[in-house]
Amino acid sequence: MQLFKQGFELAPPVIELGGMETLVLRFDDLQPTVENLSYTLVHCTADWKVSDMLPGQYLEGAYNDYLQAGRTSYNTLQPFIHYELVVPNSTMRPTRSGNYLLKVYRGSDEEDLVLTRRLLVYEQRARIDASVQASRQVDMRDVAQQVDLLIATNNLPVQDPFGDIHVAILQNFRWDDVRTGIKPRFVRGTDLVYDFPEQGLFQGGNEYRNFDLKNLRYATQRIARIEPGVGERVYDAWLIRRSVAPIRRYNNQQDLNGRYIVRNDQVDGDPLGADYVNVHFSVPMPEKLLEDVYLYGLLSDFQCRPEYRLTWMPEEHAYTTTLLLKQGFYDFSFVTLSKGASAPDISAIEGSHYQTENEYLVLVYFSDRQLRCDRLVGMRFVNSVRG
Repeated sequence: MQLFKQGFELAPPVIELGGMETLVLRFDDLQPTVENLSYTLVHCTADWKVSDMLPGQYLEGAYNDYLQAGRTSYNTLQPFIHYELVVPNSTMRPTRSGNYLLKVYRGSDEEDLVLTRRLLVYEQRARIDASVQASRQVDMRDVAQQVDLLIATNNLPVQDPFGDIHVAILQNFRWDDVRTGIKPRFVRGTDLVYDFPEQGLFQGGNEYRNFDLKNLRYATQRIARIEPGVGERVYDAWLIRRSVAPIRRYNNQQDLNGRYIVRNDQVDGDPLGADYVNVHFSVPMPEKLLEDVYLYGLLSDFQCRPEYRLTWMPEEHAYTTTLLLKQGFYDFSFVTLSKGASAPDISAIEGSHYQTENEYLVLVYFSDRQLRCDRLVGMRFVNSVRG
């Protein structure tokens, strides 16, 4: 399941209000029959609660519509029905900036959900000066990255800068660890100065691991072996195990910041011709950890769900799991999750380093009392290495 800016599969779902950019939603159904699916867009507040506005106040055209009929895969061992949707489109277009939830459901019953995806529609009304600095905390300088902010509200009718302006910061577009509740230290005219906010301190983590399954005819650098399935079974691929010793060292390699690309090189990247593969993961450990271990990245929707939890294998001294994944190039990492924690610990297994390349997204919302909604009035991407 993917949602990205049209023309660039790695781009997050962020578009400008009234612009020409569109987003593409792709997903597969492994069932053999085509379903009758519909979709809609729902405007949300800055903290992702449904807005008080009626659909007619933030949508132009239809309030819901049918998806085009799914298409059947070809030359794949795992048959699937592929669905694709482009938004905004001539039928439905947002007229307000802010957070939107894209909902796909069966028939005309919005409660019978198939999937939901978050997307952002912004209007660049505020100026955001953002940079990634070294932490002021001496004990965190080697492992953490600090996002520093200055926001110019310009001509926005801000009455209360501490209550009307809401800031959110995401690392690598991870909503599970979004930082909110950030207040300016002081106000200088129309400038809000945040000056190293506490919520802007992030673990640097490590560069993501990756593997390449765009071609099943040969094993690439990080694939130990590929075996064809028996009969009509899909292929199996085993990843090379990395020894325990270098796990927490800084892994200086380029990555996709946890994302992935669906691709089968033999069919020119057509998603209908990309097959599914049983991918076998393992991470060696000298002993079992107290916390649960999860496979993590966009392949898990940056969430620690039960299907992505690894199993401790005492005879192998390793955590292992197997996932059915579509052909492509994938980033991933191993994380731990403590009981009751809302976000995983990305450093317990992989380590954390200040020099890790991460992409941060700063979002600025304005609570518009006249329109009775949270407008997304500014956004800024900032890279920890390239600025």
